[in-house]
Amino acid sequence: MKKNKILLAITAAFALTMSSCTKEDNLSNGGSSSDISSSELINENGTNPDEEIFKESQGNEQQRHNSFVYILGNDAAQNSVLCYRQQSNGHLTLETTVMSGGAGNGGGLGSQGSIITDKNKGLLFAVNAGGNSVSSFTIGSNGHPTLVSTVSSGGVMPISITYHKNKLYVVNAGSNSIYGYNIGMGGTLNPIAGSMQSTGAGPAQISFSPNGNYLYVTEKATNMISKYMVNSNGIAGPATTIPSVGQTPFGFEFARNNYMIVSNAAGGAAGGSTLTSYSGINSGNLNAVNGAVPSNQAAACWVATTKFGRFAFVTNTASDNISSYYIGNTGRLYLIHSAIASGDGPLDMVVSKNNFHAYTLCAGDHTIREYSRTLLGGLTQIGSVTKLPPAAVGMATY
Repeated sequence: MKKNKILLAITAAFALTMSSCTKEDNLSNGGSSSDISSSELINENGTNPDEEIFKESQGNEQQRHNSFVYILGNDAAQNSVLCYRQQSNGHLTLETTVMSGGAGNGGGLGSQGSIITDKNKGLLFAVNAGGNSVSSFTIGSNGHPTLVSTVSSGGVMPISITYHKNKLYVVNAGSNSIYGYNIGMGGTLNPIAGSMQSTGAGPAQISFSPNGNYLYVTEKATNMISKYMVNSNGIAGPATTIPSVGQTPFGFEFARNNYMIVSNAAGGAAGGSTLTSYSGINSGNLNAVNGAVPSNQAAACWVATTKFGRFAFVTNTASDNISSYYIGNTGRLYLIHSAIASGDGPLDMVVSKNNFHAYTLCAGDHTIREYSRTLLGGLTQIGSVTKLPPAAVGMATY
């Protein structure tokens, strides 16, 4: 029963098109690094800024107390955003729940990026998968979101959103399409005429390139990554497709030097999950750096990177654990820990604003697992938040 629920949660978007999404001390990269020890490689001979987490944490209590984590409730009757304050010890406390003005779908979305924040403008955006709409919020000085607008997603079953400067795009899994908006004063969303374009089957995530010139969409059902050139008016052109190096490309994040780190769920096959690093993101020319690097786990779906882009964490939903990778200067991936213990059915994952803590949303037991980051790509669980809404999906930090 447990595994059936997990598979349902990670492959909900597949239902529209198809039916499937012990720590290791030695680095695994499909190559040889015999001339350098693991620790020397990871700490970059003492210059890795993501390894300075203990120093950064000192005297940083105020910043931690003013950091927040947001969860999308996704209830079919009325969608909501749950706001958690991060305490100085890394634990989360629920502060408020705000209605989104739309409906969730009451189940899994099979996507990354269903809720996001704009830290520069103090805005939050969320999808309403059951109501075919997108909502925008302002974030107050107390971290609490206030609903600004709820508008049509321009398609069916919106699952993932992305923004760059004053532009926002959504991908709709039910209609296999993308749609764009201008972000107006106070966070209002204004549709961009001519912005609708088609995607392949089973989209999982949409994101702008770091320079904003391209949009990328991972497609679980086609094993492709779609690329859209965006003009100066924010209008996306037709898609061109790039074959994914790994099977069932799912979530992705950007790391150091703008490498795109993509999880490959391999249809949920036992031991089949991989992670791929791509270069050429800002030029629209994706090239895999060192192939599909195995984690030896099942259903690698959600990806989170650290502040300085040296580490990537991947939740393995069907294996109930997390894998960690080191990202080298050339974008090369190295597996550090294959199986860090997690809760039941981990979905989305985030690294906190201060780079010291990490959190995972677990669908199987409706919890948020809380972690402290440790040196050399490790995580230590410090607690959990219970009684999340049964259909909760998505995480964002602020």
